[in-house]
Amino acid sequence: MSSDSTGAEGTHPVDIDTRIRDLPVRAEIADDTLILEVDIAGTEEQLWRAITDPEQLARWSPVVPDRPLTEVGPALSRENPEDDPVTADVLATAGQHALTHRWGDATMGWMIEEGRLDIQVGLPDVQQAQYFAAGWQVCLAVLDAQLSGLDQERIVGMEAMDHGWEELRARFAQEFGHPDGAAPEA
Repeated sequence: MSSDSTGAEGTHPVDIDTRIRDLPVRAEIADDTLILEVDIAGTEEQLWRAITDPEQLARWSPVVPDRPLTEVGPALSRENPEDDPVTADVLATAGQHALTHRWGDATMGWMIEEGRLDIQVGLPDVQQAQYFAAGWQVCLAVLDAQLSGLDQERIVGMEAMDHGWEELRARFAQEFGHPDGAAPEA
């Protein structure tokens, strides 16, 4: 048997929906902040590039800034090139292992440790946590696949609905003790 997209001879690739569902994401809410911890493929350097470099972000994230997110200052982000921009101002960085930036009305804090990302999402309404947690789990599974050497395309926006987003959202709503609400309009 020849090598498949996993790069391992004789193995079957894990489909992205299984990878999304099984990604080891720990989620909790503290005050108005969603805290996500995820074990993920990649070195600290690879993860830093993945969360700061616009070309890398465009491969897996809904946050695609108009400049690298490596220095404090203004930035704009678009999920897709035709979208209206949202604020992505960098508020703080610490070496190549911590980044805090805006994402519209939310604030994103990223902490990198070898093989792990800790993400804090400051939300304007904590009831949104179920939506953010589900969306980020989808995106982080794509990043994990890419850093594992797979040729996985980005899954953002309404496309996530076809990859288990709704089931994740419902699970997070239950975990957080939030009302089980329908997906927000696109």
